[in-house]
Amino acid sequence: MGCSFSGLNALYDAVNGGGDVWINENRFRIVRQLGEGGFAYVYLVKEVLTDSAAASGGGLALKVKDTSHLSDDGTYAMKKVLIQNTEQLELVREEIRVSSLFSHPNLLPLLDHAIIAVKPTQEGSWKNEAYLLFPVHLDGTLLDNANAMKAKKEFFSTSNVLHIFRQLCAGLKHMHNFDPPYAHNDVKPGNVLITHRKGQPPLTILMDFGSARPSRKQIRSRTEALQLQEWASEHCSAPFRAPELWDCPSHADIDERTDIWSLGCTLFAIMYGVSPFEYALGESGGSLQLAIVNGQIKWPAGPNPPYPEALHNSLIEKTWAKKVLISSQVTYCY
Repeated sequence: MGCSFSGLNALYDAVNGGGDVWINENRFRIVRQLGEGGFAYVYLVKEVLTDSAAASGGGLALKVKDTSHLSDDGTYAMKKVLIQNTEQLELVREEIRVSSLFSHPNLLPLLDHAIIAVKPTQEGSWKNEAYLLFPVHLDGTLLDNANAMKAKKEFFSTSNVLHIFRQLCAGLKHMHNFDPPYAHNDVKPGNVLITHRKGQPPLTILMDFGSARPSRKQIRSRTEALQLQEWASEHCSAPFRAPELWDCPSHADIDERTDIWSLGCTLFAIMYGVSPFEYALGESGGSLQLAIVNGQIKWPAGPNPPYPEALHNSLIEKTWAKKVLISSQVTYCY
């Protein structure tokens, strides 16, 4: 988990002034910035290979176990995280560890990573910087697509809704069947990548494992319940957060069903471009928490003709009611 000394210099110079980035022994050129949030920035980068390395299939190809994740044109997504303290450093290390656990076509794989120490500057007080390399999906997230479609008053077809949902189920099933089971804890449209394919349904990939943790937790006191709620308020997006993470009982067994609630909310957003409870934010005296805890949803205007009633009754409402459970194990809809 590091770079050569010359690589560190190139890495530091590149991010602060443009140029090339070294992640361990592999070199990448920054093409442009794709996005940012908090202390994290995402860049489109292109692998730089010498003629001899290209001829011998070197570079990143020597490090990646699954060659299907390699880009045909050498472009990737690089996430840069500015780390200010020990707590943030441990969170990034945990994200790297968890991201490296899973191998599934509907979960975004971590291809390489590096954490380096840097000297604080006048512009920032961070002490470390992390670089995480992923496959790139330039069609954006489900949230990006939903916003664009909403502006055009367009909707996904029923078949594409089901196809996207099925892929999300498959990715989560892989995490939930892990030993120990893991919960993503932040399933939402902004963490779902969509790649449109000519003549095929969209490819759907769940990303961002910064909030993922072992899913099963026993709560046996009011203090533990409040600690869980505080953690959830920082790591689980409010409109997609399960009721038990808003108001946790003093005696409760928390498990991967929290993801199933978020999955139901995301299914709603695939259909209508918005979470099912955000309407409460626009109402005078409305409360997002009360709407979620009480399961108060409002069906917005949809496509014409509308989605089949069975899609509401069989998938969304049963998902939120958590009726898809057998012997405490989640039964995934296909």
